[in-house]
Amino acid sequence: MKRFHIIVANFKRIISFVDNFQKLQGFDPNQDSIYIFDTSPESIYQSELMTADQLCSHGLEWNKNLFFIRRRNWGENFGSYFDYFRAILDGLIQSPTLIAFMQMHYLDLNNFVKEDTLPENAIYDLDQISRKFESDPQIGCVFHPRYGVRVTTSNPVTETAEEFYGDGEILLEKAVRRGFHIDGGNFIVRPELYLNWFATHRKYLTSGDGYYGFNIVWESRLGQILYDQKIKWCDLYRQLEYTSISDLDEIERRLDLKVSKLWYDHRIWSFFYGRDQISYWPLPFRSFIRYLKIYIGNQKTYLRDTTLTFEKP
Repeated sequence: MKRFHIIVANFKRIISFVDNFQKLQGFDPNQDSIYIFDTSPESIYQSELMTADQLCSHGLEWNKNLFFIRRRNWGENFGSYFDYFRAILDGLIQSPTLIAFMQMHYLDLNNFVKEDTLPENAIYDLDQISRKFESDPQIGCVFHPRYGVRVTTSNPVTETAEEFYGDGEILLEKAVRRGFHIDGGNFIVRPELYLNWFATHRKYLTSGDGYYGFNIVWESRLGQILYDQKIKWCDLYRQLEYTSISDLDEIERRLDLKVSKLWYDHRIWSFFYGRDQISYWPLPFRSFIRYLKIYIGNQKTYLRDTTLTFEKP
């Protein structure tokens, strides 16, 4: 069994990962593997593949510890995660001890920098991460957040000029905090925490239109799946550990420092894609009608081919 699978979700920017591969400290080709799930256009994916071939200079070998998998352009980076879980459940890939999920730009501190990028002075050390998991079987998720863990929060706002969702600094009246998730889905996890869940929810691995609202809902759902299992979360960047929102509240009171940020649901996207998580009436109504037309159109046009193709130069 491999120690780490590094799952890289790529769309036209694999150079961003390749040029920053050295930031993966402790990577061992004998213990660890790279899986690149690529959705680049047909016209350029071969050049992405040849760029990925540069990783062989770090001791990697194709189809041994370096894999390039072509997949439909669906679900952005989370679609890559679903396809990876599906490949394990279908027996195409053997499950590792730990999975490290990252977008192609996650390690790049010069280009495409935003909240889902590794912090400037963070150390992403696979040996350190492995030891952290080994030190405590309750730890289920390790992450290096730029702005802190996201606290998924219900949205009580039904009437605004523009749809209200996303970042929030103040807990609104009637809002409910219900779990954690990580910006961009860049985190390390014990695979069984997801494989056990998806084994009984197989339809989620291939269903849904995969558009932006779908992905925003799934970003919080992936965190909620973990939170509901009462795992311990480890912010390795800040050297903090907690299991619940109340634990996090106590840490912030003790430190007199915010180490989290609220993330409010998008009510309409949650209505269409997240009713298994939380129930919303279709309000604001004008927003509901506007997105209903988009949603119906998406059902007709989204790619349904779930084929995974393993490529090499």
